[in-house]
Amino acid sequence: MILACSILIGGCAKGDVEPTTAPSETSASAVVTETTEPANPFADDTSLHVRPDSNPNGDVVILMTGDMHSRVDKGFSLGGVYEVRYQLELKGDTVLLVDTGDAIQGAPIGYNTQGEAVINLMNNLGYDVAVPGVHEFHYGVDRFFELAKKANFEYISCNFVKEDKLVLKPYVIKEACGKKIAFVGVTTPKAITLVPSEYFQNSAGTFIYGFMQDENGDAIVRAIQDSVDKARSEGAEYVILMGHIGNEEVSAPWIYTNIVTRVRGCDAYLDGYSHDIKKEEYIDGEGRMLARISAGAGLRGIGWVRIAKDGTVTTGLHSWINDNISAVELFDIDNPMVRKVNEAMKDFPDKGFG
Repeated sequence: MILACSILIGGCAKGDVEPTTAPSETSASAVVTETTEPANPFADDTSLHVRPDSNPNGDVVILMTGDMHSRVDKGFSLGGVYEVRYQLELKGDTVLLVDTGDAIQGAPIGYNTQGEAVINLMNNLGYDVAVPGVHEFHYGVDRFFELAKKANFEYISCNFVKEDKLVLKPYVIKEACGKKIAFVGVTTPKAITLVPSEYFQNSAGTFIYGFMQDENGDAIVRAIQDSVDKARSEGAEYVILMGHIGNEEVSAPWIYTNIVTRVRGCDAYLDGYSHDIKKEEYIDGEGRMLARISAGAGLRGIGWVRIAKDGTVTTGLHSWINDNISAVELFDIDNPMVRKVNEAMKDFPDKGFG
């Protein structure tokens, strides 16, 4: 299947909404380092993020990946994510693309470049927002900050702190088709124990970074709720919670069942860390049904949230469970992103899957 791609001006406008108040100050105040706009490593190919719709239908679709673990050519592959987005945009949808963490580690293309090759491909594909997971810190906290500066998308987390001050923005508000959509990020405190602890310490061995870890998970819930409330007060009509939390027993009390059942005002929860491919629903802190979506690992899943023109919110999950062949290979998909992935993979062959 070969697609001829052209750039057409059209579609609903997409963009960031500047916050009108300072970020959350539940137990920390935000310190956000200003960064210069990184050079686009694919400046010679501006057609990768095409918007083929000249007649937008007013629907916004949020596509979500998580726990990619550098398997950029496996499962759906990043070329397949491009294809899904392209087909949606052909139908008139406006698409936002987000990731829930653990993207940059797990395969040769990740660890041989300390994550940079994966960030370049994510830039190329046009991600809008991401949450740092455990393995965004796999190469050290300083390296994460270097990669975050190279990213053309924002990393957000409402509970990642340095000496009790927020390191990243806790949320961002995107505007698409006249709809203001907030994304609130949260990261598992298990990161401190799953990568070398010294990454989060100073030279004296004292922890200076943390994730609002406590005995019952209350601090994280408060940080999330504060961010949701602030985003709503700034005009967000929809709030999407993005977490790298999961539900592994060893992570208790920092598990999603201890979060989604307590927070209020979220329209969907996009989760990572557990590697499960699942959509399930829980009753949230105000008695509403809240969908939790997890997209597995190695691009085996793509979660989605559709905000229709009339404001109706629906959610779902596409899954690819064939470990023997990727979607791109099976359907012989050829598009600009497939070619960029293939080019990047030449130096870092990865025969494994998972």
